[in-house]
Amino acid sequence: MLSEYGKILRKVRIDSGELLNDMAVKLGVSPALLSYIENGKREIPQGLTETAITRYNLASGLAEQLRAAETQSKKMVKVELSPSVSVEKRQTALLFARTFNNMNDDVLAKIRVLLEGEDG
Repeated sequence: MLSEYGKILRKVRIDSGELLNDMAVKLGVSPALLSYIENGKREIPQGLTETAITRYNLASGLAEQLRAAETQSKKMVKVELSPSVSVEKRQTALLFARTFNNMNDDVLAKIRVLLEGEDG
């Protein structure tokens, strides 16, 4: 079954008159991986969305749809903690990750407001 991301990519491919192999070459992935991505069976490699947007010169609306579909498909988010990150920040990141799935919508909304209000 096609993922939402896969539906958008397939539409771009068909509208461009390309076969799966053609798009795979253009995006720098194997045809098998592209097929798995379209069907939601593999994670979307980092940078693939931006490569597709650039290589296919996608209009801003379609580009945003593709980015949103990628975000929706994420099962895991990697957070890199450089050696200079404080112990307090490390502990906070890990606590957030451990408790995320159990947070209710009110708590998440409050956290989002705090994060969106941050200046960096």
